[in-house]
Amino acid sequence: PPAGRAGGGGGGGGGSRQLSVLLETLCASDDIVDRRALCVLPGSFAWEVYVDVLVLTSGGNLLDSVSLALCAALSETILPKVEVIEAMEEGEVVQLRVDDRPEVGAAFPLRRLPLCVTVAQLGRQFLFDVTSDEELCADAMLCVVVDAKTGEVVGLHKLGRGLFDLASLPAMLQRCRASAAALMMQLDRELAFKGQPM
Repeated sequence: PPAGRAGGGGGGGGGSRQLSVLLETLCASDDIVDRRALCVLPGSFAWEVYVDVLVLTSGGNLLDSVSLALCAALSETILPKVEVIEAMEEGEVVQLRVDDRPEVGAAFPLRRLPLCVTVAQLGRQFLFDVTSDEELCADAMLCVVVDAKTGEVVGLHKLGRGLFDLASLPAMLQRCRASAAALMMQLDRELAFKGQPM
């Protein structure tokens, strides 16, 4: 499908599945999420994590918006404390005791905070936060994954058709880092505001 349908299209179906696979590839790898920390009892119990996103409207790049929502959700996620109660006799089942008090839980084990910044190249210009209509006009598209904690670029993914101008890649990556930093400052302000009493 065209780049616009993969990165900024809406609705269900193939585009949603493609977006989901792309986000999982870019934002849930072993260097992003500490999968060992999700293991409760090796070989038996582990946290299985699903993130559902309901998009009500999209006025910019859907991939970028969903990755920002993913960063917000996972950075605020607390995993309940789980204690494994070993079986006392043969044939008895191992049991789990869950303490769901937030103050004793653990933060979701993110090694990095992956934020997608999609760039559209149109001639010699680079556009950020493009709509699906603008994506259709782009010569090429590139998704840059920035670790919002450190500003380090941790992934690149070419979207759709077209050739990206590699000579301008260093300057464009610097703009992606700056864009990610600005987005994270705004997100931090929103999350801090959410935590204030009304």
